[in-house]
Amino acid sequence: MRISIIGFGLIGGSVARALAARDAGRWHVTAWSRSQDGPREALADGVVDAVAPTVQDAVADADLVLLAASPLANLELLRTLGPGIAASGATVFDVTSSQAALARAAAGVPGLRHVGGHPMAGIEATGYAFARADLFADRPWIVLPSPSSGPEDLERAHALIAACGAHPLTLEPPEHDRLVAAISHLPLVVAAALAESVTTADSWADAARLAAGGWRDTTRVARGDPDLGVGMIALNRDEVLAWLDRFAATLASWRDQVASLSAGVPPAPDAEDVRVLRERLARVRAALVEHGG
Repeated sequence: MRISIIGFGLIGGSVARALAARDAGRWHVTAWSRSQDGPREALADGVVDAVAPTVQDAVADADLVLLAASPLANLELLRTLGPGIAASGATVFDVTSSQAALARAAAGVPGLRHVGGHPMAGIEATGYAFARADLFADRPWIVLPSPSSGPEDLERAHALIAACGAHPLTLEPPEHDRLVAAISHLPLVVAAALAESVTTADSWADAARLAAGGWRDTTRVARGDPDLGVGMIALNRDEVLAWLDRFAATLASWRDQVASLSAGVPPAPDAEDVRVLRERLARVRAALVEHGG
């Protein structure tokens, strides 16, 4: 199968590495990105078969076009390349973390064979240099069929997912966006707000010297690609706002609970306010452990 990967950072590069490592004989891989550094390096590594000089050349003979740029860039690529790809009969498969806007854009291109997709895998590092063949191994890869998706289009998408070692999970775009807003987009905003509130304080330079695993774990997603972050939030505004409102109310409740602790007096281990706080922390822990979160 001839696949063209448009956008060649961590995700696109990891797809190419997975295909080269796991199923090389079945795929002919062409790569293109605005900066051609990653595709050229991948060609030198033997990870891709060709580097296209233009994005139009990249999609010209493809069976499957993988849009692997940032969310806003994928949306623009879908709009600009869609008519030409529709005429060629190729399947467009994207890896965008906000899907409803992509589905609406694809529906506006007559004849476009589009399948939405979102691999639930990633790290905070960006660029082909950090691409890994095992990035998607044993991870869910959400598949979002559109009205224009035929059996052949879904077969192509599923073949790519299988070649990357991932497991397909079918969702509708609105449900996808609601769920990932909770477990991906909200955590980004919260981590960014946490980091912003601390790093802008006068004491940050001193605090930074003490920061250890807990700080890095809770701010990890804020260290990622700003283009990815702004795109997934902007394209999923309403769902992110809904979860932010819920989080703000919960955070206010936590503030009230902390304020209820006796000020200036070390509490006894069996004090009522300590017991209530301990039980709340235990409930949160149990909910995470129960579902493996």
